[in-house]
Amino acid sequence: MRAFRFNLEKLLEVRGFYERKAEMVLAEKAGRCAILDAKLRELAESRIRTRAEMYSSGRMLADYQAAEVYMIRLDRDKEKLLVELAQAELEREKARAEYVEKRRDREAIDKLKERRQAEYYRLALREETKVLDDLARHLAVGAKG
Repeated sequence: MRAFRFNLEKLLEVRGFYERKAEMVLAEKAGRCAILDAKLRELAESRIRTRAEMYSSGRMLADYQAAEVYMIRLDRDKEKLLVELAQAELEREKARAEYVEKRRDREAIDKLKERRQAEYYRLALREETKVLDDLARHLAVGAKG
């Protein structure tokens, strides 16, 4: 029996390539979101630490004022990061939608290949059974005569 050959194999490979490419773009966008989330957590921790140090004993008025200015800068940085994160999440969502589309395209051809392969082997098995039955019939007739 000859091996199954899928005539759309090249198309399947191309779609697989585009799916992997879209997956890498999605991973990059998700990574960007994770980095921005980490920066936001870092800012929050800095703000908490600064607030705690602000009211600790032995602080001078200048230390208090410097801490206030620093917290204002942290708040400004936080707002900037929130805007960046919102934009990054939009880009990630677009990349996810693109990936889902590419995956669906590849899976459609993959399922077609599986169906055709199953049909091919089912027909090949039927044909092989038919040949073996004919051979057995000829051997049985030859043994009688």
